[in-house]
Amino acid sequence: MQTAGALFSGRQPIQNAMVPGGVTTLFSSTYPITPNSASHYDMFGPFNASDTKVRFKSLLNDVRSFINTKYIPDVVAVANSYSIFWSTGAGCKRLLSYGDYPTDSSGTLFMKRMLVNTLAAATFSQADIKEYVDYSYYMYGVLDPANLHPFDGRTDPKMKTAGYSWLKAPRLMNGTVAQVCEVGPLARMVATHLSGANQQTVSQTYGGLATTLGGLPATYNASQLVLTALSLCTAYGVGGPGLAQLYSPLGRHAARALEAKYVADGMALWVDQLTPDASCYTYKRIPKQISTGYGLVEGPRGALGHWIKIEGKKIAKYQCIVPTTWNASPRTSASTSTYGAAEQSLIGIPIGTNATDQIINILRALHPFDFCIACAVHVVNPEGKELLKFAIDPEGKPINVSVSE
Repeated sequence: MQTAGALFSGRQPIQNAMVPGGVTTLFSSTYPITPNSASHYDMFGPFNASDTKVRFKSLLNDVRSFINTKYIPDVVAVANSYSIFWSTGAGCKRLLSYGDYPTDSSGTLFMKRMLVNTLAAATFSQADIKEYVDYSYYMYGVLDPANLHPFDGRTDPKMKTAGYSWLKAPRLMNGTVAQVCEVGPLARMVATHLSGANQQTVSQTYGGLATTLGGLPATYNASQLVLTALSLCTAYGVGGPGLAQLYSPLGRHAARALEAKYVADGMALWVDQLTPDASCYTYKRIPKQISTGYGLVEGPRGALGHWIKIEGKKIAKYQCIVPTTWNASPRTSASTSTYGAAEQSLIGIPIGTNATDQIINILRALHPFDFCIACAVHVVNPEGKELLKFAIDPEGKPINVSVSE
């Protein structure tokens, strides 16, 4: 898919064609005037719109074939071999999806925006998101409340006895109750399933053939996909696992695989909706007055939010809450009900009796969350003493390096 993405946006996966407000490569109805001239490569893509679509669809169909014939059958086979993992690791059973992929000018989302309590749909507001640091290696000011909204967020590191994580603990407030939420493919697929008639239908047909999944119709929606896939997991029992069993390690794996199919089949429709020669950049003037803004999207790992505050045409505060912060967050009190989503999924799981089985079974429960914790791993001495301090210049070189003995 990196090659397919490069048809529209330039070099992938480390491409630099995406800029705030748009992309730097035009989706053009014509070929570049001089295809071999570097001076025109920033004006047009390497092919005209018609050829770009044909090449993209060919690459996309390779991916769709892999999903249909390899990925989903493998997940079903594993599910039927390890069916116990449908019945453990449920976690907090509260899902949060910001939704993504607008499909029309009114902002209708392909993957739905929703809060899900067990299997009941609910709405949410970003204003109710707060972050705790009770068990994180951070501190808030003495006059700050116990939790802060990202617009007011502080990221001041502090080693402390009660702390055990470099992640904060984001929670969705329901009045004064801080709710733990799980994010990711499971949240998106369950939210989209619960949206009922608002689901978008997509087609499995490509290359003149319809590749079906165990009786799934050629044209289907998210609910049909989920229910059909669950029925194939026969080792769980007659009819396969139900929706409630999606709260499990296998449910999380299944959601990721099924979302891959649903989105890939959707992309086959979306590429035909692209308009050649349209503007690819929207200019926005930086406000002079104090301004705030936020963006909520779905990354592969789940709900991703950015909050910004501008003062004097400069960024005064910028806070992010990334998917792994939601899922791998620490607790907020001694109560097990306040543990993070992944922590709660580990409570009570059977891990076996020997060390090897215990390690593997813990990993089996955690891997479906697909953590990305590079920014939450730090090397410190046992006393929390600062060993090295430096600044980065505009070219990315370390300067003003000071070493503490």
